[in-house]
Amino acid sequence: MKVDDINKTILKESDEEEKEDEPKQSKLKYVIMILGCLLMFGNNYSFDNPQALQKQLTKDLDISISNYNLLYSAFSFPNIFLTLIGGIIIDFLGVRFGIILFSAIIVVAQTIVALGGAFKIFWIMLIGRIIFGCASENLVIAQAAIIGKWFRGKELSTAIGYIMTVPELASAANSFLTPILYESYEGLAYPLFFSVILCVFSFVCAVVLCILDKKNELNKLKGQFIIEEQEEEEGEEQKDDIERVSFKDIKNLNGTFWILVLICTLTLGSYIPFLDDANDFLQEKFQFTNVQAGKVLTIPYLMAAITSPFFGPYIDKVGKRRKFILITCVLFTLTHFAFGIMPNGEHGSPNWFSIIPLMFLGSSYALYSCVLIPSIQYIVAEKVVGTAFGLLGMFESVALAFFPILAGYIVEKSDNPEIGYSNVGFFFSGISFFGIIFTLSLYFFDKKGSMVLDFVNPEDPSELEKKMLRTTKSESSSDDEDDESSEEDSDDDQSKVKKVCKSYASLKSKKLLTSPLLRSRSLYN
Repeated sequence: MKVDDINKTILKESDEEEKEDEPKQSKLKYVIMILGCLLMFGNNYSFDNPQALQKQLTKDLDISISNYNLLYSAFSFPNIFLTLIGGIIIDFLGVRFGIILFSAIIVVAQTIVALGGAFKIFWIMLIGRIIFGCASENLVIAQAAIIGKWFRGKELSTAIGYIMTVPELASAANSFLTPILYESYEGLAYPLFFSVILCVFSFVCAVVLCILDKKNELNKLKGQFIIEEQEEEEGEEQKDDIERVSFKDIKNLNGTFWILVLICTLTLGSYIPFLDDANDFLQEKFQFTNVQAGKVLTIPYLMAAITSPFFGPYIDKVGKRRKFILITCVLFTLTHFAFGIMPNGEHGSPNWFSIIPLMFLGSSYALYSCVLIPSIQYIVAEKVVGTAFGLLGMFESVALAFFPILAGYIVEKSDNPEIGYSNVGFFFSGISFFGIIFTLSLYFFDKKGSMVLDFVNPEDPSELEKKMLRTTKSESSSDDEDDESSEEDSDDDQSKVKKVCKSYASLKSKKLLTSPLLRSRSLYN
């Protein structure tokens, strides 16, 4: 019997075994998804505590708007460097280690923040926010890495669409409950320590998530085939080549990745820093009361939570991610422009029409999460996902650190808060407009590298999509060079595939099925 026939037999038998395990794996994936949601519940609720208590903090601690914004800038400044370190930690020491570590740090950090608020000591709160920021952004990276591990290909946007629902509900709950808790107990202690309890709950979910992930990994190892000693040694060498991260891998991140990083930075930078001051924004410009502003601010979070489970599956179904990225940036630009030009409210008669752009703001963020975050994972090798998100977090942290300071400066230097906040709307609209420019560059300057984002499943393109990709590449080079490189690529790809497909046992035991060597985006680059 030929080797190819043996491999076909092995693959056929293994496929039958996998079909029997599919129901169990499917149930476990949904459990992982739920725990992944709850993993960020305490983090998101606690992150926006200052936003829900903006007026109360400036009054009780006797601080200015600029000092208040330091609670967010201090959160982001350390991440300019530490998210990259966190991403490397996740890649080298494992995603489970990162989840447990960063979840535990968040509990400690929020406890420090609560103590600072209870004793009305601003610098203690600031220290707590710095520690909180060091762990929070890295926990987001770890969450993205473990979800990417369980949901690949055309499931990824769908998974992230559901994953972001619960954290957004947490942010909405913070905007709604925190001012009520403050009014009920007349102090900062109760609302802040309630956040600590939620962080502990999320830590427990993190532990359970890691236990299930570890157990699933061990079960897979037990079910692997025993192979010959020679194949084992060869497989170990291949495994080392695939799983070990090197700085060469980081250096070789392509231009599409860096363009997406800039788009993500500008997009997220026009969302979170705006909401940081949104409570005061609604009170000063649109004349809502403190409690009304807290309730109205649940709208963007609820809209993000409601729309993301629909956006994710739809994007996975149709692809066209570059188009959705462009729509995201346009929506952010128009939404912030609307905040700038909308008329002010009057005392006792708030401008309720401001709810409309808040709804679009939440929907825009849902699109951002469902299309841009998966796009990052599609264009980098799986083994450097953590490091790639670390680099993304580093750039985003620059925006999250400086944009709140600039927004506070714009308000303080204006003749009155109403004009100041109108100018803040124009400021964030301008930031989002630059995102549109970078998105257009994906079509005109990076068409060859970014076309894969339009595929329904970038990791397993259809024959028509493969043909489109080859056609685009041939247009960007001379016919002779294209023919020569195509022949070399074809021979090289065939040798790689034959080497990798030596037996199903080596494929499964060495995790080569997810190797960048077998990804279509690598084969046709």
